[in-house]
Amino acid sequence: MRMLDAEPDIIRDLSDESELIGEKTVAGITVFTARHPTLGKLVLVKGPDGRGVVVEIDE
Repeated sequence: MRMLDAEPDIIRDLSDESELIGEKTVAGITVFTARHPTLGKLVLVKGPDGRGVVVEIDE
């Protein structure tokens, strides 16, 4: 598993390129689970300012 800081453009691009599996928002933080065609399983965490974290999940 690898965690990377992500700017708003990265979060947006990855969510656009991926098949979204689930989404949950709590207190302004949105967590997406997704399957990207080349990166595999991802968890995208987006804060209120659009920045966040990308978590690549090992299969």
